[in-house]
Amino acid sequence: MGDMAKKWIIKDKYNGEWADKFPEINSVVLQLLFNRGLDTQDKIDQFLGPDYLRDQGEPFLFREMKVAVERIFQALDKQEKIVIYGDYDADGVTATAVVFLTLQRLGVKNLKVYIPNRLTEGYGMNEEAVEELAKSGIKLIITVDCGISNKKEVALAKERGMEVIISDHHSEPAEIPEALAVICPTLKKEKYPFKKLAGVGVAFKLAQALSRSDKKQNNDAFEKWLLDLVAIGTIADAMPLLEENRTLVKWGLIVLNKTQRLGLRELMGLAQASELDTRGVAFQIAPRLNAAGRMDHANTAYELLVTGDEAEALAIANDLNQKNQARQKATEEMLKISLEQIGEPSEKEKILFSTYDGWSPGLVGLVAGKLCDKFNRPVIVFGKSGNEYVASGRSVPEFDITGALNQCREFLAEFGGHEQACGLTIVGEENYEKFKTKIGQLAEEKLAGVELIPSIFIETEMALKEANWEIIDALEKFEPFGEGNREPLFITKNLRVEEINTMGTMGQHLRFALSDTNTKLTRKFVGFGLSGEWIEKIKVGDRVDVVYAFGVNEWNGNRELQFKIVDLKLV
Repeated sequence: MGDMAKKWIIKDKYNGEWADKFPEINSVVLQLLFNRGLDTQDKIDQFLGPDYLRDQGEPFLFREMKVAVERIFQALDKQEKIVIYGDYDADGVTATAVVFLTLQRLGVKNLKVYIPNRLTEGYGMNEEAVEELAKSGIKLIITVDCGISNKKEVALAKERGMEVIISDHHSEPAEIPEALAVICPTLKKEKYPFKKLAGVGVAFKLAQALSRSDKKQNNDAFEKWLLDLVAIGTIADAMPLLEENRTLVKWGLIVLNKTQRLGLRELMGLAQASELDTRGVAFQIAPRLNAAGRMDHANTAYELLVTGDEAEALAIANDLNQKNQARQKATEEMLKISLEQIGEPSEKEKILFSTYDGWSPGLVGLVAGKLCDKFNRPVIVFGKSGNEYVASGRSVPEFDITGALNQCREFLAEFGGHEQACGLTIVGEENYEKFKTKIGQLAEEKLAGVELIPSIFIETEMALKEANWEIIDALEKFEPFGEGNREPLFITKNLRVEEINTMGTMGQHLRFALSDTNTKLTRKFVGFGLSGEWIEKIKVGDRVDVVYAFGVNEWNGNRELQFKIVDLKLV
């Protein structure tokens, strides 16, 4: 949606003192390390070669992990009924599967999984579900990827004779539920060193603590085979791929590409992904898993992850594929209406709203995300049903949207989330209007003077001759790329346009030959989707500054350097 000119921000150059520390490292690579704050040999080693055991936190560092594990083993001994209370997104269903498979391996027989219906129940625990679980004889509830903002539901569970263990990673609420054990790295009082685990990351820590406390069998290999699920949930939930997450995802991708799970193999087949990386997970696997909960019920996505039946795996994978196509179509239609509602926002409008009768609560978040990317400011999209407004918000780094909701909580029936993504429910038009006014004021105050134009962060300026195979080999060690460790972008200035052609079925892409004016070295650059914007403006002989991602293009067994243009300017 590149309509607005973007701001180019080149990271500060490293200093001489830094260079002296690492004389053997190529200067471009050195700059990349410097940009990521990897300022000691230890940090560099951990980043470039994450070690599975060394580079993750010990699960029992969680304050209440021991209590949780003891209670679960007690339930196992007494054969009490346990339920895993999950969530309906990709992070939630992978987290549910991780805990389910672990308890099953430990020998728990009385095991149920409960994933709420996104469309009728919404996120987190709800009182009706708690009452139902009590009636069915459940004694222990283990939440995954939810629970931290469910004080009242946890109290009800207790009243009904059930104990609750919460595993979650959402922001700390005003009041923490009085559960038997709370395992949540974001809490201020929590000692666990890494705060940014996904829901599935926290579930995995619980699974590790359980499987390592199991006296009957060795679970080392079992534990590692769970990492495919951990990688999917962590990438899908857009957690930063740094420190422990980097370790989990790096090894998780290796496991995922060899996975024995029938459902995942079918899904990978449909997505035509031979070797999955973070992009493949984010754009092929996660949306298909998410489609279940958005369009219907997340149980199917969960079943896909745990089924041992070939026919079922194939049927569910096909079903999710179709739901994903329907989801894409519905999202496009909603986006069109939202764009009409919003029009051209004025400089004064720091937060944007879109509301529509009958919109699915499963899709408003996707639309909010696309609008937030386009306008580069916080967006809340409401689906209205009767006098209830169910919404999702997406935000920019400068505005903590869940923090802002906390300041508007008198108008909200419920809410929760992270700094850059949230969910909320409002009852009644009056509350809805008052809420919009209040959060509008908060956004105006917070974002006053902030330039709300999309920025491109550039790692370093590079001469064309420096973009060589040595850099390619180094960049491979910087993977997996994702949140917090974006694929590096480089800038090369003052290149001469030697050739320019369109490519693609509709001529939507551009292919350039660009040369360095001093050395006459020429390279091919590709600009996907840039034709409409640039074909009229650029001719042979022009000079350009180019921002690009640098990688390898592999075709028919050939490997060549590839320059993918992200943005360019005429000099």
